[in-house]
Amino acid sequence: MNYKKLNMGVIGYAHPHVLNYVPIIANHPRINFSGIFGGNINEELAKSDARRFKVKYYKDIEECLSSEEIEAIYIGSETNRHLEIVELATQYRKHILCDKPISITLKEADKIIKMTHSAKVKLMVPFNPRFMIPLMKAKKDIEENKIGELVYIYTISEYGKNPSLIKGFDTNWLFDPQKSGGGGFADTAPHGIDSLRWLVNSEVKTVYADIGNKIFPNLGVDDIGTVIIEFKNGVIGVLGAGWANPESYPTWLEIRYEILGTKGFIDISKPYHDLAVYGKEKMVREYWWRNDVRMILDEFIDCIFEDRDPIITGEDARASLEIILAAYNSSKNGKVIRLPVTNTV
Repeated sequence: MNYKKLNMGVIGYAHPHVLNYVPIIANHPRINFSGIFGGNINEELAKSDARRFKVKYYKDIEECLSSEEIEAIYIGSETNRHLEIVELATQYRKHILCDKPISITLKEADKIIKMTHSAKVKLMVPFNPRFMIPLMKAKKDIEENKIGELVYIYTISEYGKNPSLIKGFDTNWLFDPQKSGGGGFADTAPHGIDSLRWLVNSEVKTVYADIGNKIFPNLGVDDIGTVIIEFKNGVIGVLGAGWANPESYPTWLEIRYEILGTKGFIDISKPYHDLAVYGKEKMVREYWWRNDVRMILDEFIDCIFEDRDPIITGEDARASLEIILAAYNSSKNGKVIRLPVTNTV
């Protein structure tokens, strides 16, 4: 089949998600992988991947973004660099797939959204749960009233292992709130928060949270948090997120959803297919099939070629960030926080 292909580059090798995205970008039938700028974190890995996938490695970010061979980029940099990269990318009219969270502050998020709108380029943030097949089915069942009116959603989305355990990949910036925006909760909660907004189909009224350094005492940042979210339509969401899984845990991620309605209940304990391998000393569970990253890229490509908004917009990413910041505020002060937040610093 002949596809119209998107010329796409990668900017930044700081976020561990590049380990998933780069091979899929390189092998996607609708993408011409057109270049890599690694930055100053994991630069040798970025150069190695450029050789591996036979694409140009750029030493200068502006040279990369000004290249006529690149139409769109995936940003895998530190969160605090998103704004400056978007500012430069929009000058050269590049479409942007920017990893989560969208930024450190709401003020920065607003600037990012404004710049992409002014430049008339597409901005999408990849919240994976919207592309998990069991959750897509749950969303359809909710919309078709198969479980009645929503009452509660309880979710672990997601518990992960401490990212310092990723071998051969520098994740030190994730432990610096000035660069990452927080700790384990800020790193993992954006996915779950967006999925709750998507499933409930309502904006948030109040947030109450407990976030702290509870499991790994020497991290220097929070490692886990729980947030109770009251939506304007009356549904209650309870989200647990952070770096909760010990090194011995058989999977890197733990993701679960329990969705309660007035007529039924949806239990999603395995959003990905997995394979359990039992050895003499331990059991390892591996994901042998997951299509969410490929589907995210498909949506990003389609929204560009069809000249429409992506199904996850910059405004969605801002809403997720607002809830995260409210959760940190609630945990710090021990109070229920009402949205919207008026101070966007």
